[in-house]
Formats: sequence, C-alpha cells, structure tokens
Amino acid sequence: MDRVNLERSIDRLPPGYRTVFVLHDVQGYEHNEIAGIMGCSVGNSKSQLHKARTRLRDLLQEEIREQARQERHAAKTQTGSSD
Repeated sequence: MDRVNLERSIDRLPPGYRTVFVLHDVQGYEHNEIAGIMGCSVGNSKSQLHKARTRLRDLLQEEIREQARQERHAAKTQTGSSD
C-alpha cells in the first residue's frame, strides 16, 4: 500500500464520508466534536465513519487488484515480445 493509492482512494469517498473520516482518523476529532462541526448527531458521525472505512477498504482493494492486473499484463507483454 502506498501513499498515492491511499490519497486517491480517500479522494474517491463521497464528500460526507470523506469529511468525517479525515476529521476523525486523520485530524483526531471526537464524534461529539465532528457532530458539532457538521451539524449532525453523534450517531450520524459514527455511522458515516463506519461507512467511510468500509468503502475505503473496498476502494483500496480495487486499487490493489488493478495494479496486479497491470503487472500481469506487463509481464505477459514482455514475455510475448521476447519470443
């Protein structure tokens, strides 16, 4: 996992998910603080964070699979061109 893929995946999160994720997991705010900042309930903040983390995992797995596909394709291309 590299920083570029992580940042790209965070950028692909829906805005509400991304905001709560960054406020909580990156900047260290508590849910009651996030609720005050965003004008929502603490429960909503927790729900958004859970959904953000789940979506982020999915996005990161997609990135990893895509990189593996590209590496396999490049290996096939190199093997095929050296024949």
